[in-house]
Amino acid sequence: MFGKIFLEKGDVDKDKKKRGIEIFNIKFKHMAKTAQSVVQKFIERAGAASADYVKGARETTKDQSARAIAAIPQMKLAINAAIDKGFVAKGLIKSGKAGWLDGVTKKGEQRFGPGVAVSGQKYVTESSRYDTARGAADAMPRGAKGSATNLAKVTAVVNALRAVKVGSSA
Repeated sequence: MFGKIFLEKGDVDKDKKKRGIEIFNIKFKHMAKTAQSVVQKFIERAGAASADYVKGARETTKDQSARAIAAIPQMKLAINAAIDKGFVAKGLIKSGKAGWLDGVTKKGEQRFGPGVAVSGQKYVTESSRYDTARGAADAMPRGAKGSATNLAKVTAVVNALRAVKVGSSA
């Protein structure tokens, strides 16, 4: 197979009459990339680049949340278009339960515990806002199963939780 190599001016003998870019036909072996070789290279380089990934995230001046919020209208259009065109269903059909389960067992199992551990304090911070509301019916009497007294307790808790979430009980 023949290919062309382009050399910049100065990379060739000065006795050549051509100026600028010189073109030479030379033989070379074509190396086709396979999906497996591309993935292997990506995995190897990604592992080595983990620190750069974190460094880039720490050093960026861009507000990722603000940018994501600004993109919501476009994201909504794109998601709805993908649903309308059948792409979402097609992807789910292609993966199926077997694909989902494969992801759960190969990735999810190892990541679940550490993910929960890392998120623990965030959960405490967010959930503790509702602690008082969850106890809104503690002083109310308990009634028989399905009674109006018990339904009143449920209503008291729901209204208290809603008030914390949105700022009012309506």
